[in-house]
Amino acid sequence: MKSFKQHLREFAQFSTSDLVFKNRGQGSGSSALNIPISGPMFKRIWPDTIRTTVFHTTDLEGLGKLKRLEGGKKSISAFFSMMSRYMETGVATGGDVHVVLEMEADVLVSAGDDIWSQVDNRGRRWVEVGWFANAQRGGTGPKFAAVERELNDLIRTLVIKWLEPILGNKAKTEFEYDLWADMKRHLKDSKKLSLVIKDYFDGIEKIIKKNSEVMGNILYGYAKGKRMTDMAWDEQIVNNIEITKIHTWETSQGSFPPSWIKKQIADISDWPVKVWDASIEVEIYTRQVAQAEREMMSR
Repeated sequence: MKSFKQHLREFAQFSTSDLVFKNRGQGSGSSALNIPISGPMFKRIWPDTIRTTVFHTTDLEGLGKLKRLEGGKKSISAFFSMMSRYMETGVATGGDVHVVLEMEADVLVSAGDDIWSQVDNRGRRWVEVGWFANAQRGGTGPKFAAVERELNDLIRTLVIKWLEPILGNKAKTEFEYDLWADMKRHLKDSKKLSLVIKDYFDGIEKIIKKNSEVMGNILYGYAKGKRMTDMAWDEQIVNNIEITKIHTWETSQGSFPPSWIKKQIADISDWPVKVWDASIEVEIYTRQVAQAEREMMSR
């Protein structure tokens, strides 16, 4: 289980280049590369979007931010299943009052545990290749090994293309991931860096599309499958959200009665509010919703 400070890394604002050219150390290879979680890219590869009910826990301050995200391309972290005590304290928020949002959303990535995604300053999320490797299901190991080989080939190709004119043969003989991490220092040209990043995005999309079966199983297997985790919570990266209901509870909200909480919510939006006796009832409800929708998908 991550600490509160570890969760804050998700909300640290990195530039796109920070996440593409991440410092990664000798020998780490493709597992430390960051993959962009791009809705338009994934839509081109998998046109049949999974749109389903998910949940998100936040404090009252976060409600206003989420209101502005409705119907947009920016992604947020949601869940099908979460233990009630984390609904009460929040995952990456520090306010005194927490609520659970019920929403319809498009699923970009679905996992039975925490994905450890990071967010860039454009609101795009990124996930390390190592997570994909660890999240394999159904004996996809050898097929994913092919993905990793193609990622290594992509980095080698881009290092030679962009650094050989500057470094000569060194671009072919030194460890390519060290050179990749130092791309900004070597090029010192924002326009060229933008072109390198475009090449990276294009290369990633080609690799994912070529390996769409194995990558699709990793990205969407949990949402299409059991939707029930043994962890404290699962994680669903979603966008195009539509908030349908706010859940709160009588207990564990300190000196903030539900009537006061409902007034704060009404000041932000006219979302309907459901007040439960205790947060454990919200946990049970979210699991029931997830299972009901899973059964509908399997028919």
